[in-house]
Amino acid sequence: MRGTLAVIGLWGLALAQEAHRVAITHPTSPINRETNGLLLWVLAFSVLIFGVVAGSLAYITLKFRARPGQTGEPPQVHGNDRLEVVWTLIPLAIILVLFGLTARALILVNKPIPGALKVEVTGYQFWWDFHYADLGFRNSNELILPAGVPVTLEVTSKDVIHSFWVPGLVGKRDAIPGQKTLIHFTPETPGNYYGFCAELCGPSHARMLFRVLVVPKEEFERFVEAAKAYTPPVADAQGQQVFQQNCMACHAVQGQMPPAVIGPELGFMGNRVSLGAGIVENTPENLKAWIRDPASMKPGVKMPGFPQLSEEDLDALVRYLEGLKVEGLDLKALPKF
Repeated sequence: MRGTLAVIGLWGLALAQEAHRVAITHPTSPINRETNGLLLWVLAFSVLIFGVVAGSLAYITLKFRARPGQTGEPPQVHGNDRLEVVWTLIPLAIILVLFGLTARALILVNKPIPGALKVEVTGYQFWWDFHYADLGFRNSNELILPAGVPVTLEVTSKDVIHSFWVPGLVGKRDAIPGQKTLIHFTPETPGNYYGFCAELCGPSHARMLFRVLVVPKEEFERFVEAAKAYTPPVADAQGQQVFQQNCMACHAVQGQMPPAVIGPELGFMGNRVSLGAGIVENTPENLKAWIRDPASMKPGVKMPGFPQLSEEDLDALVRYLEGLKVEGLDLKALPKF
């Protein structure tokens, strides 16, 4: 019994620690502050209405309850014009206030931001591609953004409908095949923000995650300069050969192949904080397990496993992939939201 309680306690603690990462109640962008303020207004009116209705019901129940020895019906009240006008005007006023606040929030949320950094976001089953078209590079499953700089995301999909959602930064936008939806926001606080697909899209929908990594502006500018001049390093020649023989048909490495359309771009693999579209941390052990049998970690994933690789080849491949990175970019140290 004591052991069970301990497990439940640890589970509850873990949920409490993770909860702040998916909450809009800790806004770190103007858009989330706007929607959070709207949420507080709705909650305030909801509590007020509940209090008035429940209080009135309790008052009426107590005041007009049947007394001992009372027979027949109590005195009947037939209408009260003043009361009817009041209880009509008050809900109308609440609706008008919420309508005004909602309209204001919608205008601000959908208002384009001049000079914003543009990133093309494409959803696939079950991963995300982020293309910095104006800057000349791309990344997969981890969107790197500068703090304090306006951003416009052009969201679409290449297969089924997905939904792009980063609760700590901005609201949802559907990713629809053949159509682009826009998100405008300004990330303010550096951090590792958890992102989700919020539209049921297949057997691994719940594991179609991603990260938005917000870094200081100066650090982002250094990353962009390095990315533009990036030549994929070869940390292990044997690993590169294994990659070319087994992985290159589906995965691109920045600067060596056209944009990947089957599997995620791996050019900055060593800089990533997560694997498998955000489902596990990026460690050599997790990467080895992912390569051997990805379906055991992510049901429905389209990547085949490679159990035939020898331990030596697998270690070499992991070293090669971990070496694909821009030096001096420590994303794992970012606070998590």
